[in-house]
Amino acid sequence: MSKSGAASSNLDPALADATADTALAAVSQVSTEPDGLIAEWLKRSNAAAIHEVAERGSGKARKAARRALNVLRARGVRVPERKRVASLGAPTEETHEAWLLAPDALGNVMLVFTAHTPASRYRAAFVVLHEQSGIQRVELAELSQSQLKDSMAKAAPGGDYKPVRVPVAWARSRAAQARKRHQEFGIPEPLGLTSAASLLQPVPESDVTHPFDEEGFELSDDDARELCKQSGRLHLLPEFRSWFPARSAVDELLGHVGESLTPGEEPDPAHLNQRMDEEISAATDRYFSPERREQLVRSLKDSGLSVLQRDGEAAALEVAAVMKLVAQAGLITDPPREIPFLRAFFEKAVSVLASQGQGRLRIPVRGQPEGAASGEPEGESAPEPAAQPPSEAGT
Repeated sequence: MSKSGAASSNLDPALADATADTALAAVSQVSTEPDGLIAEWLKRSNAAAIHEVAERGSGKARKAARRALNVLRARGVRVPERKRVASLGAPTEETHEAWLLAPDALGNVMLVFTAHTPASRYRAAFVVLHEQSGIQRVELAELSQSQLKDSMAKAAPGGDYKPVRVPVAWARSRAAQARKRHQEFGIPEPLGLTSAASLLQPVPESDVTHPFDEEGFELSDDDARELCKQSGRLHLLPEFRSWFPARSAVDELLGHVGESLTPGEEPDPAHLNQRMDEEISAATDRYFSPERREQLVRSLKDSGLSVLQRDGEAAALEVAAVMKLVAQAGLITDPPREIPFLRAFFEKAVSVLASQGQGRLRIPVRGQPEGAASGEPEGESAPEPAAQPPSEAGT
């Protein structure tokens, strides 16, 4: 019998029959090992108690409840909404909130910190940071609720995706980690950080779990591989549409293709397609080094929150599957080339170059005069992909 099964068999009936109103108190009594209680609620389809802990619980209990909610929804069990009770006499203390805007093509992330009372305007700090180079920019403002929504909507590239609400403690911890980069590298801090102190503090003393990790998207290796089979299509989502490999990596790929071509001869289309496919695989393995894969997983995790908010759990599970396989990839076993999402970086780049060249690629051929390349008229320069991926920013 599993630990959770053994624990659930010895549960106090009062805990097992908890309602939404008593769920948090019930979990607090088994705070060190909440899995057994959550498993018992799942067995009984106690959606109200599970939903309450998933929404308002914390730590291991909330994570287990989020997983259980996914199972209930997969079974078609209706998850009730928790009623909100309005209190007379609005509080005068400020309410602090935070939002995350998924990484742009350069890997820059925006965090928005706000504070307000029911009767006041929003004090807001827009903080743009990068994983490697620290805090790039801080903008302070005092806005109405509608102005705040407009400002956040305009921050996303093309307005294709929206900021996601995140826990304030986690956002403050993320900003504090980025701020440490300035001390490590001796980089001056941007103006506005001191004025934003009341919004960025206090900083939690211990690490705070990423909100995406709290969603309970845990997959077996086999399930992750199955979900990843079509992961190249994730590049159609606005969060990933502008992610490309570095231009130098694309040029290297085309150079290797050109090594197999004969100067002055039109290449056989079948041979050219085969060489392109082989070199895309090789370029994918070269490019996605352990360091770059680690950076990519962090960016995927941030973007996964945005995907979850707009497209739901099925799409977010695909992102989680890609994260799992990218983190496990190695050059000997499970090489990057076997992950369609990673191959798609180069497939997309080649497609963009061909599109910008009106259907023709400029492939340098060894021994051919500079400026003349197979598949493109002499004298044309190679077009640039639209952007760099998050893993290239700050380097």
